[in-house]
Amino acid sequence: MTCSEFLSSIKSRGANIAPMAAPNKISMANALLQQNNCAMLPEFMQQLYSQTGGINLGSGYIFGPDDTSYSSRYSAPSIAKINQDTPIHGKTIFGRNDLFWFAFDIFGTCYMLDNLTLKPLRKYDDPFKALTDCLIAGMI
Repeated sequence: MTCSEFLSSIKSRGANIAPMAAPNKISMANALLQQNNCAMLPEFMQQLYSQTGGINLGSGYIFGPDDTSYSSRYSAPSIAKINQDTPIHGKTIFGRNDLFWFAFDIFGTCYMLDNLTLKPLRKYDDPFKALTDCLIAGMI
């Protein structure tokens, strides 16, 4: 799956898509993640941020490089802020829903994490499958 296919699929399900992030915001998010000893943004996240600044579908969120307000009811912190508040050494949380957290490591490998212990429950070969699972589980 490509980034464009992922976005098309998720939009068709009614996702709220934030405006694309400016290149300097992506660089700043990367620097803040590095400062917090988190994994830096892999290529798939940089691609995603070049097209959207975050995504919300039900209770599922993909955090953007900035705090994002989808409406008066829905808002999400930035990827740097969520990782400052919930540090996992060597990994970066990029999304969450009511059931799970989602993170990537320094190699760009994605994981589904337990909501309470933050232990990996599933490893993904396709990062866009992880992004999809994060958002779709938000609709359950």
